[in-house]
Amino acid sequence: MAALPAAPPPPVDLVTALQEQLARINAMLFNYLGALQRDAPAQSVKGEALVSAPKTYDVQAQTELMASDLMAGLKDAERLIQQLPETSDGEAEEVAQAVVLLQQNAEASQELRRELAAASTKLGLLQDAHGVLAEAALCQGPAAAAAAGGPAGRAAAGQQPGS
Repeated sequence: MAALPAAPPPPVDLVTALQEQLARINAMLFNYLGALQRDAPAQSVKGEALVSAPKTYDVQAQTELMASDLMAGLKDAERLIQQLPETSDGEAEEVAQAVVLLQQNAEASQELRRELAAASTKLGLLQDAHGVLAEAALCQGPAAAAAAGGPAGRAAAGQQPGS
């Protein structure tokens, strides 16, 4: 059975893509610095003799490869930054946008309060109806429920369901 092709990743907004790219750059820096600390050849601090044997691979080539990866990641981040929309022209425009957003928020809050009041009223009515029905069922007892043909009444009367 052949494997299904991988679905393309869902589109993300620019800010999320930029955050993910910066996280990748951060991970590269963390890993590359750790590798350089681990793999770099030992250096004498005060001219003393080195105890460990030198490494057998080219640290300079590894460093250049790491630097090219980091530069490619930074170029991608710069490309994403360039795609971000420009900021507003002035503080007055930002204040006007904030006022509009506050008005929309107030309207939405009023609508939600109205919906909550209507839902609370409906809930109260339903709770009252449930109370009336529950009280009636308790007052009539199992025999009345059995006569009505309900499953609880049949079980109380000792009958099998469906008989």
